[in-house]
Amino acid sequence: MDTIEQTVPQSTMANNLEGLLARKPIILQLLRFAAIGVINTALDFVVLNFISKSLNVSEGLKLGQVNVISFSLAVVQSYFWNRYWAFNTQQALSLWKNFYRLVLVGALGALAVVFVLIGAKVAAAPSFYFIILLVFIVAELAMWIGFGLSKAALPESDRSRQFIIFLIVSLIGLAINSVLLSLISQHYAIVQNADLNKNLAKILATFISLIWNFIGYKLFVFKK
Repeated sequence: MDTIEQTVPQSTMANNLEGLLARKPIILQLLRFAAIGVINTALDFVVLNFISKSLNVSEGLKLGQVNVISFSLAVVQSYFWNRYWAFNTQQALSLWKNFYRLVLVGALGALAVVFVLIGAKVAAAPSFYFIILLVFIVAELAMWIGFGLSKAALPESDRSRQFIIFLIVSLIGLAINSVLLSLISQHYAIVQNADLNKNLAKILATFISLIWNFIGYKLFVFKK
């Protein structure tokens, strides 16, 4: 009896959550955007650290210039994940499928960022970040194929306009990110470790630029 009594409320709760997500798609969009933000941040961090360590750059304008490369790669990745997953209304999945996909995407990005911060703390060589990048790309491709994200697409006529608006919003986000990274890394020593300080400055800059990106993508790029 206890098992039956416990199962019914749990099932009702799941149905209520699924109903809420169906009525308020922005909730699921925000959760997916957050998970995508983590893997975009991870790619950004890994590439930034790989290039900056290879060039022995850790602060100021030069670091901001390297950031343009890493952030731009993350932006390209962001477009495809947001288009086919975060703002894709055709991805009508069960609560649990949505949950584990959110966990997988977020966990991949979080693990990559953690390894980057560990590498920064011990002043790891560029090869360390290169290995992280390879593993990250392979795992991401496996998820992309497993999720079947390329099955739903916009009409051809909508693609070019959407991508142009996406680039405009993302370039503003890039400017915000790079300027903040340059200023914070040069004028604020959060910790004494130069590599770690560089990444902490990047975290602050990324958080602020992600707020702008979500608003821009939701209102202008992937609006329905």
